[in-house]
Amino acid sequence: MTTYKYHYRRYNEFDVLKVNLPTLATVLFFGRHVLGLFIIGMALRGGRSGSTDSGDAFSGLFEPIYMLSDIPALLLLIAVLARHPKSGKVVRYIWRAGPYLLLLSAGLYFGLLVDQMGLALSTYGWAVWLSMAFTVAGLVYVFAAPYARDLFRQFPAPESDNGKDAAKG
Repeated sequence: MTTYKYHYRRYNEFDVLKVNLPTLATVLFFGRHVLGLFIIGMALRGGRSGSTDSGDAFSGLFEPIYMLSDIPALLLLIAVLARHPKSGKVVRYIWRAGPYLLLLSAGLYFGLLVDQMGLALSTYGWAVWLSMAFTVAGLVYVFAAPYARDLFRQFPAPESDNGKDAAKG
């Protein structure tokens, strides 16, 4: 009989922790520039283009350069979607490196933000401050929450040659 650290409903059919809503929301938030641009593009289809005025609270949030900071988070999103026994070694490595990929994503975001907007904090609108706060909160969650730490340590065991699962990896 298997003993679980968390309630048995928090485990999937592969006997590893399920990706919970806070973790998924964090990964999606860290990929917000690419995902947001895709969603806005689909919604507007040829609407207003270009950057906003410098006095606008959203100034500096929708620059294409920020998509570079989304790459590590989007790699992790792929690993979330491919989290099953048939996944290869690359996906397993990306999953285990997940918190550090999010840290890299945040570091790139903050670096690009300073590069684009400068160090004068008075030029940052409320939306930029909110984005920075959510970025820090996401990092704190991923590195401090016991569930998130345990989640990134687990991945479904690879299938053996005869189709049965090997030991949990």
